[in-house]
Amino acid sequence: MRFELLKITNIFNTMFNSLLETFRSYEIALQVYWVMALVASLLFIIQAIMTFMGFDADTDLDAPDVPDGADADFDADGFHLVSVKTIVCFVLGAGWTGVLFWDQIPNRIVLGLVAALVGLAFMALIAWLLYLVLKLDKDNTFRVEKVVGLNADVYLTIPANKAATGKIMVSLDGSMHELEALNADDEKIATGDKVKITGVVQGDVVLVSKL
Repeated sequence: MRFELLKITNIFNTMFNSLLETFRSYEIALQVYWVMALVASLLFIIQAIMTFMGFDADTDLDAPDVPDGADADFDADGFHLVSVKTIVCFVLGAGWTGVLFWDQIPNRIVLGLVAALVGLAFMALIAWLLYLVLKLDKDNTFRVEKVVGLNADVYLTIPANKAATGKIMVSLDGSMHELEALNADDEKIATGDKVKITGVVQGDVVLVSKL
């Protein structure tokens, strides 16, 4: 058993030394492309695994001259190009382009420009996809504040003077939502009456007034 492990170790050492010698024989620029490609690939895989596991692998990148509220992160209110995820994708695209087209594009300046353009394309694509995903997630998330100012139907009587809660049904973005409601008026609001939602008391409990 020990002999077999030693044999396997020697094989791996031989393979590693061979790869290392091959890498050292490359021009510096090609070595850089390989490092970019391999490191970015590893980071991309880690980010993908963390995303599937429910962790947020992204980090905001704040520039010193960027005003408050303009941080270059992903949110559903705007399209932001620069984040850790997109930079990894830029390096990934640029690195593999440099490696794969090293022999096809002998002019290293042209190759660098092509690699940068592919990297930017990767960067913009992932930024756009993440923006769409986060925007969809935001649009499908119900927030009780969105219903303030809307009209609703009472289906469970709401006592007067905030004595107890009743129930209302309100439509938002094509979906019906059931909410508990308080009535600050001196008269109760009966089932079937129309009300206007005037505010949020706490949690998902809203304040209403009869129309």
